[in-house]
Amino acid sequence: MKKSFVFLLLSVLFINTIASQTLIQRIENTYYALDSTSYIENIIFSFKNEVKKNVNEMDNLTLELNGFDYNIIDSVEKQHIIDSIIQKSMYSKTRIEERTKCFASIVKDKTVHYVLNLRVLSSEHSDNHICLLPDTSYLPFNLFYFDKRLNLKYFVLINNGQICHYDSHYRTFSKPIGRNAPKVFKKILRKNPRFLLYCYDLEQMNTILYALNDKIYVYRIAQMEEFELSEYIDKIMHTYECTIK
Repeated sequence: MKKSFVFLLLSVLFINTIASQTLIQRIENTYYALDSTSYIENIIFSFKNEVKKNVNEMDNLTLELNGFDYNIIDSVEKQHIIDSIIQKSMYSKTRIEERTKCFASIVKDKTVHYVLNLRVLSSEHSDNHICLLPDTSYLPFNLFYFDKRLNLKYFVLINNGQICHYDSHYRTFSKPIGRNAPKVFKKILRKNPRFLLYCYDLEQMNTILYALNDKIYVYRIAQMEEFELSEYIDKIMHTYECTIK
């Protein structure tokens, strides 16, 4: 009974300690736990799997368009038929390796900035009804690459632990975002922030966050507006929530 009480007491203390941690502390802990070498390899592995998935979907579509039922064909026969239909397919195994090798040569660049994803949690007990926490998925960090003049040269966006976008330009559905993003990134990097942060849950690609002097700021790219996180939640997120309701 005594051991059970001690265990319960320690559990309560542990939970209270976690609950009392600030967002900055949690962000710090996530960055300190990052193994950059392993993370890059995981990114490359994930990329290759995504390419393989695309290849398989294209193979199935090719078979279907040529009157074959890919559901009843084994992998060996399937590949033989595909090779006979398309002699030099851009989705061949060789192409998979080439694309992966090209991608790997980019993401292994030493000037990478690891940009941590934050997730939005709603809370009835929070004054602002919104709580942000570091992403705990398999791939919680985006990769941003800047040149010496702070121009964004390449980036890999991760959402829900999967690569959702990679490109040499910050292309979005909104022209103002694409036009303003390079200016915003430069302004932020010149402040030497402790961490660059990202939260797709806020306004998708329209926001970039950063930590500076133990405070977190949100920059709205299209509007070229900057807020402290609490101010952003009060003025922007609440209005945004009311609009979509």
